[in-house]
Amino acid sequence: MILAMLAAAVAMAGDPADATAPPSKAVEVSPLVVRPKAPAKGTVQMDTGDDWIHKPDNATILSIWPAAAYGARVSGKATLSCKVDAHGLAEECEVVSEYPKGLGFGSAALLLRPSFKLKPAMGPNGPVTAMMNIPIEFHAEDNDDIQFQTPGNTMGSNLGARSISLNGTRPEMRAVTMLDHPIWAQAAGFDDLARAYPPNGGGVEGYAVAHCHVERSGALTGCEVRKEIPENHGFGKSAVSLAARFRVTPESARSPHKDPLWVDIPIRFPAPGAGQDRTVDSPTWVAGFDPERVLKLFPPEAAAQGVTTGRGVAHCVVAPDGSLTDCTPLAGDPAGLGFSEAAVKLASAMRMNPWSADGGPVDGAVVNIPIRLNLAAKKQ
Repeated sequence: MILAMLAAAVAMAGDPADATAPPSKAVEVSPLVVRPKAPAKGTVQMDTGDDWIHKPDNATILSIWPAAAYGARVSGKATLSCKVDAHGLAEECEVVSEYPKGLGFGSAALLLRPSFKLKPAMGPNGPVTAMMNIPIEFHAEDNDDIQFQTPGNTMGSNLGARSISLNGTRPEMRAVTMLDHPIWAQAAGFDDLARAYPPNGGGVEGYAVAHCHVERSGALTGCEVRKEIPENHGFGKSAVSLAARFRVTPESARSPHKDPLWVDIPIRFPAPGAGQDRTVDSPTWVAGFDPERVLKLFPPEAAAQGVTTGRGVAHCVVAPDGSLTDCTPLAGDPAGLGFSEAAVKLASAMRMNPWSADGGPVDGAVVNIPIRLNLAAKKQ
C-alpha cells in the first residue's frame, strides 16, 4: 500500500467564522472555485421573472450586439445562469442556452453581467445568494435616435462593437475587445471607496459601472458611466473618479486582437457607516498553492495516527495586492494534529484579485481560509 495525497483545498463558502477568532469580523471564504460549478451551499435556484431592479436598456444591449448578427439584422436570445449575491449583483455567469446558435448571442450576453442589478432572493434572515436564470433578448431595431460609443467584444473572441452617432442612418460598427474578467494590478481600497461616496448620495447604497479604455501600460483612460443606481445621486461621477485608482496587470492589458481594449468596473458604494468593517465575501482567486507542496504538508503526526483527512483554517489579513498576510492558525478538525499550521503555509502562496466579485475592495479585510487535506490509500 502506498499513501498518496488525492485532494486538497475544499471549503464551505458562507459558513460562519469562528466567533472567538481575533480580530473580529472575519469572514470565512472559499480558497478554491471548482468547475463545473454547482450552486453554492445554502443557495436557491430561481428564475428572474420580474426581479429586476435595473434591467439593461436597449442602448446597452445594442452596444454588445454580435457584429455578424447585427449586420444581418438578426434577432436572438440567450439565457445565463448567474450567482446573484445578497446585494443583487451577478458575481458569476455562464451561458445555458442561446438562439440562434453560433452567432455569439451567449458570449455577448455575458458582457452585460456588470450591469445586472436584481432583487436578491430572500431567506429567513434576509437577502441570500441565489442561482438565477436570466434571459436576455436581442430585438433587431433601427435605434436611429441613440447616440453612444461602447464596446461589445469579450477578451479573445471575435464579436462586434459599434460607435453610434445621431446621423439618421443605421449605426456603424467598429471593432473593439472587451476585457471581461480583468486581473487588477492595482485597485481602489476601502478608504478610497469611503471618500468617493457622493455628497448627494442620500445615505443609501449605490451602484455604478465605469466603462474605461485600457492602455498598454494597464492604466485606464476615457472612463464614462455605463450604469448608475440610483440615478442623479452622483454615484456614476464618483465611479469614474474612482477608476483612476485601477490598473490592470500587463498580461490583462494585452489584447489578443489589434482592436482597442475596454473594461467595465462594477463599484458598489455602501451606505455611510455600513461598510466600516473590512470584509470580503466573494473573492476571485488569481493565485493558489502548488499541489506538489500539498504532498509535503500533510501533518506527519496525523498520518502516524492513521488520520487520512483533516480541515485546517488560516486566519489572514488581505494586503492591497490581494495576497494574504499575518496568517495564524485557528482550531483545526481534528484539533491538535497540525492541519491549521499546514493551512497557514498554503495560504501564504494565495492571492485574490484586488477588487472582489461583488464590486468592492479587499485591502485590509480579515478572512478565514479553510483548507482540507486528504490522505488516501492507493493500491499498487
